[in-house]
Amino acid sequence: MFQNHVQNHDVASATATTLFRSAGRDTLATLSDLIEQEHPIFAMPSWFVTADSAHTGHLISEFLRELGGAATHRCFFANSRYEALHGAVKLVRHGAAGSAARHRGRVLVLDPDGTLTRRADPLGDGPERALAPGLHGHPTLAALRAAAADADHCGLVLRGTERLDADALADLAAFVEDVRGRGTRIVLDLSDVDPLAPPCDSVRALRPDLFVLGESLTGYEVPFGAFAGSPDLFAPWSTPSTGFLHSNTYGGNTVAMRAVKTRLLGRWDERHPVHRVLAASDRDWQRTLDLYARHVNPMTVRMHRKLRGALHVVRAKGSRLTVQLDSGRRLDLVDGLCGAGLGINGHNPADALTDVVHAHDPGRDYVADLQRVLARDTGLPHTFPAVSGASAVESAMILARLARPERRRIVVFKHNYGGKTLVSLLATAAERTRAPFGPLYEDIRYIDPYTPHAAEEFREEAATGEVGLVWIELVHGSSDSYAPIPSPLLDAVSEGRERHGYLVGVDEVLTSYYRCGTRFAHRGRLPEVDLMSLSKALSYGCFPTGAALVSDAVHEAARRTNPQLVEELRTQHAHQLGAHFSLQAVAQVDALQLERRVAALSAVVDEGIAAMDTGPAGVVGRRFAEGLLGRFEPRVPGPLRRFLEPEGEWMTFALILWWITRARAFVVYDVFLLPLVATEDEIRQVMRAARELSRTSPYRLLAQVGLFHLGERARAFVRTPTTARSTV
Repeated sequence: MFQNHVQNHDVASATATTLFRSAGRDTLATLSDLIEQEHPIFAMPSWFVTADSAHTGHLISEFLRELGGAATHRCFFANSRYEALHGAVKLVRHGAAGSAARHRGRVLVLDPDGTLTRRADPLGDGPERALAPGLHGHPTLAALRAAAADADHCGLVLRGTERLDADALADLAAFVEDVRGRGTRIVLDLSDVDPLAPPCDSVRALRPDLFVLGESLTGYEVPFGAFAGSPDLFAPWSTPSTGFLHSNTYGGNTVAMRAVKTRLLGRWDERHPVHRVLAASDRDWQRTLDLYARHVNPMTVRMHRKLRGALHVVRAKGSRLTVQLDSGRRLDLVDGLCGAGLGINGHNPADALTDVVHAHDPGRDYVADLQRVLARDTGLPHTFPAVSGASAVESAMILARLARPERRRIVVFKHNYGGKTLVSLLATAAERTRAPFGPLYEDIRYIDPYTPHAAEEFREEAATGEVGLVWIELVHGSSDSYAPIPSPLLDAVSEGRERHGYLVGVDEVLTSYYRCGTRFAHRGRLPEVDLMSLSKALSYGCFPTGAALVSDAVHEAARRTNPQLVEELRTQHAHQLGAHFSLQAVAQVDALQLERRVAALSAVVDEGIAAMDTGPAGVVGRRFAEGLLGRFEPRVPGPLRRFLEPEGEWMTFALILWWITRARAFVVYDVFLLPLVATEDEIRQVMRAARELSRTSPYRLLAQVGLFHLGERARAFVRTPTTARSTV
């Protein structure tokens, strides 16, 4: 029976304990190998393909087939069971968008321990008014049946089925067949499944369309989640325009992928066909891409192939990346993306090995130490550990709602990016990113911060007395904005905080620890904040982690409202090794003298921006930089506008190839996130290239890219084993 092969792990219960165990020998050895071999752990969100991630997709597919699932599965990698559950709900809703008038995005949830329901509806307002609306959670099958009789639903999420005896499972299977007949997709949560489990009675009885997997596949040692189903179920996310509609920064990171591979490979002896598939992929990068397309994301592979290997990162060290083109040629690059702003000491820093991996003490409470350090650094004394930026934003928003239960209104400024879970998505202001996944929380107001009347518009909203939270990302890393939030608007937010009693939260996931020139982007701009989200700097470029920080007042008010949920948020994602990496990151901020270093490098960036051409003929329009974060607006002047869109695929691919092959900088399209530990020469290299790009016409750009393609075809044709490994 399946129930005998579920991990006996206390985190699956309703008690508030961490989801994670201490990092064991295998996890530490994996990190040691990756850092020593300068192997990329994080390189870029969504587009990062490695043999490890392709292998993991294949192994998960085979694992689910053996449990009783379909012949082939495609999966999406996340960082926790909760991220995966939210992703599964989004996919189900998107796939059922054509019948939304009938079901209105409603999803039934069998949630025996209530953990998913509490996060979605922290105040118990009911599914219509919840923070993540439309999730109808019930602890028992009887309650589920009653809810199903009242309305149509597009999805049914089943949790805790491993605890059902044979009779209860048969009853649930009969119910599932009934709702399936009405077009409802079935999602089975196997977050605690044993990687060595035999064929599963519940999978065969319930025949789910989607599976949710979780931390058990890493032995509860590395943050991980995934949702998987047949390729046709992923059709809504299988076009060039929708292939990256759902995304996250840390998903598919090499630490998690190797942890999952290690445990799943324990299922099969050396004669099993999975070993031949993996070995063939190791020998041939094109087979790796085939495997990734089949089991993860074909749109990512489409992009890799169109770019002829320019995104194939094979080495990462400090401020440098090496990519290997499909011809076999290798290019050494300045990293202009930093894994989307990860870490503060570049890739695979030596001290991550000596001071963290080799020195990690399982008896020390690094989580408590990190809380003390962050309290001293931010003035916010309570830390809620997270596994990503999105989960940090989500925890902060939940805590804000608990602390101001009578005030439902949330204000977010347009261009903000908060994440892609059903809660953090509220802080992502791009309408296209939210539209397919409703219902979403409605009592939220998006204000454009760059209009002349933005401050007055905000004051009018605050004066209603209904605003409980103002959530702010001061410098935007994922939008078409070209300036920080204007000071008059921030002044209006600060003035109203005491007068109107709302909370002010700042998203410092991307901007903290001198990314934007100051220790925190809000310093000197907002005198008081109540909540903060952190993540990318804390990862140290090595491990998925994050944190939501709150004041004493927020913590106490939230505890009065829902002490159980506050305790769950405080403990479930507490990870001692993740906290150790974060402590090392914060310590190195001052050891590396980042304040002085970034000030000097920022001056070089500003000088380079000023030297860029402003004429109408080049492919760069607006441009800005804040510290070592900046953006160049792609522009298509003249008659070409009839054939090329500035944000279309042709320009996207052309700009990526230009930066990588001509500028020798890993700048992906319009955003640059330069290494905090780069040399002055490296920054000058990037800025000289920016000046050249500003003087490059679109005709010349396309011609240069065309010559690259012709050259790579020629190299691929004459390639030999020797030249295939040459370095340029």
